[in-house]
Amino acid sequence: MRGNKVLSSRKKWLLVVLLLIVILSYVFASMTVWTTDSRLLTYSRYSRVACHRDVIAGNSVAPDQFRFGVYYLIEYFFKNIPLKWYDINNQYLSRLLLEEEAWDEEFRRSFDLFFSVEERMSILNVINENVDNLLSSVFGENQLIKNILKANIQSLKIEEYAMDPARLILTVGSHIPEELKNYLIDDTEESRIYYGHVTARFFFSIVFFILLYFFTENFAGPYSSLMAVLLFAGLLPFATQDFLQAETMFSLSLFTGSLIAIYKRSAFATMISLVLLACTARTDHALFIAVIYSLYQMSDKSNLKRLDNWLKIAVLVLVPLGFTVVLSRVLFPEAQYYLNFFQYDFNLNNIWSLVYPVILLSIPAVFTPLAWKIPFYKSTWLWVVPFIFMNFMIGRTSEARLLLPVLVYCLPFVVKGIEDLAGKLSLN
Repeated sequence: MRGNKVLSSRKKWLLVVLLLIVILSYVFASMTVWTTDSRLLTYSRYSRVACHRDVIAGNSVAPDQFRFGVYYLIEYFFKNIPLKWYDINNQYLSRLLLEEEAWDEEFRRSFDLFFSVEERMSILNVINENVDNLLSSVFGENQLIKNILKANIQSLKIEEYAMDPARLILTVGSHIPEELKNYLIDDTEESRIYYGHVTARFFFSIVFFILLYFFTENFAGPYSSLMAVLLFAGLLPFATQDFLQAETMFSLSLFTGSLIAIYKRSAFATMISLVLLACTARTDHALFIAVIYSLYQMSDKSNLKRLDNWLKIAVLVLVPLGFTVVLSRVLFPEAQYYLNFFQYDFNLNNIWSLVYPVILLSIPAVFTPLAWKIPFYKSTWLWVVPFIFMNFMIGRTSEARLLLPVLVYCLPFVVKGIEDLAGKLSLN
């Protein structure tokens, strides 16, 4: 009877955790719509969709083309889910450009309050003065040509448009080419692709947070495991600058799932499957999954004497290396990197490439001494050094998302350390 009550309490707790995870994931996905994916208004949509189509066609740049896995999931699954996201910036722009009803009395009054007729006319006068000065500097005393050009400018009816901005903006909207207008309208293929990217981000955020919770539960209690989820969610917006690549949450999910499989010493078939999937997202993550697996396997001295274990390690390490060669030399040989391969010079001369990693990893650094007391971390921590070094050499570490795998790896001993400190505090 008591066992059933404990099981029931566990289920209720996990339901609460799941509810929090879904809400956090929805808030995160929505926040990226307002900030990351709308920072350049409709151009951000255009860029996202254009990149997506290029990857599907096999014509994109590196490394996006090599991270095709999530793009195919979006193309054949996520974009078909009828879930829309509140892109307030694009919706405002779309309505003002394309819908006369958007310019109702309330909006016109607001527009006039924030940008009065007097201000508009003042700006127009400044423009006219600059035009006069420009014409005089170019044509001197040739009044005939100046008058002809000024008449042409006046035929544009700029003053009328200044008095009636709705007319101006709706006129601009009516001349937008249809292929570009599709990015402003919700019910188009372009918008379906865009929403598919956000929906995939939402879904894989849920998957990732669930996996993070269960990974942390191997080292800490349920409350601390939830704290790990909340702590990561609090730091995650820090990694959304610089356009947040499509594979980020997908790759983190595979990385975290692999950490669980490594810790549980799952079957080799499971490990090779996870590494192969990770190769479709980021081959560098797949390689370091193999490295962590190797370090953990070698921590058991009995494994050092087994040839089959060394063969498994070799296969797991060679798969991402071979996958990289196949992607770059066989499948997509035309894909060129849009940045220089080595980025250490950029990082050395950009203060944010130093500040952001320090901020992101400062909390794990505080609790690093605790990691030596946990067998899993004591045997596997070495991977962190080459991972950070590699990203400093060939990545831009001001993009904090590059170091998220390190944060995922460290969070269990971080919250375990906080849990231990809280326990000592309560005893005092």
